[in-house]
Amino acid sequence: MLHALFIGSLVMIVLLAVSIVIFAVAARMLRWLDETHAFGYARMPLAYDLGIAAMWILFALTCSVWGWAFLYMALGLFDSLEPAIYFAIATFTTVGYGDIVLGADWRLLAGLTAAHGLLTFGLFTAFLVEIFDFPTRNRRS
Repeated sequence: MLHALFIGSLVMIVLLAVSIVIFAVAARMLRWLDETHAFGYARMPLAYDLGIAAMWILFALTCSVWGWAFLYMALGLFDSLEPAIYFAIATFTTVGYGDIVLGADWRLLAGLTAAHGLLTFGLFTAFLVEIFDFPTRNRRS
């Protein structure tokens, strides 16, 4: 039990750090677009913000799910990549169908994957709030 808890916690910390870096890069990119008005940003800032935010969120989500799937594969919990990814997606999004389950030695990983998903979706929300606060901040300065 402790080995699953330790490994899962470590993976969660690393993948959350990756998501935070991804969101920091995205926020910096949006600030740069706002300051330079590059690529026609001044004409459609909301469309750019939504499009860029959606792509970065999708990228962070994909990195997280693949990270968990690779962990499951590395631990030998799945025979092929497809069920590992399926389980990671179902668990990460807290849907958890229950049609595929981990053995008793590793089932704590499922809970950690779900907790990681909840934290990551919280980061998505904070990121979107930050994105939509850009115009307000710029008007104040």
